[in-house]
Formats: sequence, C-alpha cells, structure tokens
Amino acid sequence: MIERDFLLRQIQQAIGVLAQVLLQKRDGSPEWRASLAAGVQLITGTDPARLAVLSREAVLDLAREDGEVSPEKAVALADLLREAEEPELRTRAAWLYRAAMEAGGPVPLDVLDRIAALSPDDDA
Repeated sequence: MIERDFLLRQIQQAIGVLAQVLLQKRDGSPEWRASLAAGVQLITGTDPARLAVLSREAVLDLAREDGEVSPEKAVALADLLREAEEPELRTRAAWLYRAAMEAGGPVPLDVLDRIAALSPDDDA
C-alpha cells in the first residue's frame, strides 16, 4: 500500500509540473524550461541532460514499479518529456508511451499520434 501511495504521489507531481509548464508556455514565459528541468529532476531523480543520454532500458527503469513498467507512471513522465525542445527527450517520451501500451495499461486515446509527432525515428 505504501508503494502504491508513493507511485500515486509521483504521478500527481508529474501532473502538477506538467500543468505549470503548460501554463508558462501558454503565457510565453521563458521560465517553462526551468520548470520542466526541475520537474524532470524531481520525478526521475536525474537531470534532463543525463536523461537525454540514457538507454531505452534505463529510461524504462524510471517507470518501473516492482519490476514492471507502470503504465500510469510511464504516461505521466512521457507527457512531461514531450514538452521538451530537445529531440532526445522527446524520443524518450515516445519510448515511454510505447512501453505503457505494451504493458496494457491506460494510455491517451491519441497515443499513436503523440508517438508519431515526437520522433519519426524513435530508435535514436
């Protein structure tokens, strides 16, 4: 139960950060980049530059709970990463969306469109 509460807290944090980033982007505030970086650090425990060079398996490890990819956590992190400007982070968002689909969990209805928009060559 404690692990599930921790997972839900992480997802809530990701959603909160995403909302802040989206509002700042909409308002034209350059602070959205710093908010995104801080959010990625908070949720993953690593900075965006390091995350951008992690392997697919290492990225998927960030979304695992009890050895299995948590579809909810993968989607929450992917939603955040897809707001990044760096193609490497956007590619990792596509990886996370695909992992959520493969895990059989809930995914956005437009997940295939999101993946296509993120990285035409997501094997980078």
